[in-house]
Amino acid sequence: MGDAFQGFVDGFAEMLQEQIDRRKELLADLDYDTARRHGRDGAAAAVAPLIWGELVGERWDTTTTAEFLGVSRQALHDRVRRGTLLGVPGRGTTWFPTWEFDLGQRRIRPVVAQILGVFEVALGDRPDPLVIASWVQSPQSALDGLSPLDWMSSPARDDQAVVTAARRSAAKLAA
Repeated sequence: MGDAFQGFVDGFAEMLQEQIDRRKELLADLDYDTARRHGRDGAAAAVAPLIWGELVGERWDTTTTAEFLGVSRQALHDRVRRGTLLGVPGRGTTWFPTWEFDLGQRRIRPVVAQILGVFEVALGDRPDPLVIASWVQSPQSALDGLSPLDWMSSPARDDQAVVTAARRSAAKLAA
């Protein structure tokens, strides 16, 4: 971690210095506390994609997903809109967690629409896709301590158990 952390810090500091050198006037009227708050917000924004990437797990961009399923980009976004596919908005693309796909059959797992429907009913129209994506990565007592991802990946999986676990979790979130 030492080298990766130092690389992150060095890259962040280099870009910060470049941006400030080009726009020195941005800091001219700020007091220390305001500048410090902006610095902390910037660091949080820089680390957020790494954290969410870990929570969401392996994912594909729109192009890769469309190619995998053999559909257009518009068809993918129609499925997201209809609640049959989870799309996580990203910078310049939509990310599609790979747990949604049956890789052998090259299709969307049928249980995905059920999971999304459960969260939509409990949390209202358009629940935060990051909540659902991170839920799939988290151990669930209703699934014998396995994450929904691990449960769906096991050969003897019962999709209805995942739907039941989703109902329990979504109800807790809604309360």
